[in-house]
Amino acid sequence: MAHFEKRGAGWRAHVCVDRTRKTKTFPTKREAKAWADEQEQDGILARHTLRDAIKKYRPIAEAHKGSQAELSRLAQLEKMECVDRPLDQITPKMIGAYRDTRGEAVAPVSVRRELIILSAIFHTAVDEWHWLHKSPMESVKRPETSKARRRGIAQVEIDAITKELDKARQGPQVGQMFRFSLETGMRLGEIIGLRWADVGEKAVTLRDTKNGDARKVPLSTAAREIIKARENLDPNEVFTLSAHVASKCFQRARDAAGHPDVHFHDARSEAITRLSKKLDVLQLARMIGHRDIKSLLHYYAESAESMADRLG
Repeated sequence: MAHFEKRGAGWRAHVCVDRTRKTKTFPTKREAKAWADEQEQDGILARHTLRDAIKKYRPIAEAHKGSQAELSRLAQLEKMECVDRPLDQITPKMIGAYRDTRGEAVAPVSVRRELIILSAIFHTAVDEWHWLHKSPMESVKRPETSKARRRGIAQVEIDAITKELDKARQGPQVGQMFRFSLETGMRLGEIIGLRWADVGEKAVTLRDTKNGDARKVPLSTAAREIIKARENLDPNEVFTLSAHVASKCFQRARDAAGHPDVHFHDARSEAITRLSKKLDVLQLARMIGHRDIKSLLHYYAESAESMADRLG
């Protein structure tokens, strides 16, 4: 710890950093203290590398939703060339070089997600751990990504994929999940998280959702039939597969069906399109868990000619 002593008209500061003693005299005690704080902080910074920061951040990532993907990105960040450099020696240029090189191997959205996590690490190092004075991420531009995917699924694609799913060992259950998403607009994670305690006669309650808000989802007749078919198979869970197993099974089936461009999540988009024909925008937003109603308006985009027909 630094200490200060009055020396004539000035103040002398004494600090010990990494077993090295330093002294310097200043006109005022305030200046002496500022210098001492800087010397001590620089000594702390020199002892912490980016690898140290990633390691310290890992328990924080483990507590997040989707932690498996985040931990995978942390493992990738540990491959950065500058990972063993002290944090205060990592420059925006180094990070920019990683961004550009990484962008040659993976999609822009993947690079962007890695940089978001890296930014969170640096800002935590600044704001909470006090390992760094300023984040180098502030001047690093993130890759541009394409607009959100909004692809529906044609009935011919649904039939072909379902047919292939019926051939696989876990396929019939994944097929039920797929059809359930088409009926309700629920995400795969929400479907897998369903418990019998949250299933009612005409609705299910989702307690763990993407935006953190619990919501009730009404069930169509077809959705209720799927739920009924799952009764007595497990005492707690409605569906018993993990997201990883379900996703892989679906991907194999869609590839075998000749529709590699279809994603499981497209069932949600298709469901929203269908539901928009039956529900008004407020009802739809409540059912699928959208906070921003504007994001749903494109589902209600009706042509002028169609509206003219309805006007008579």
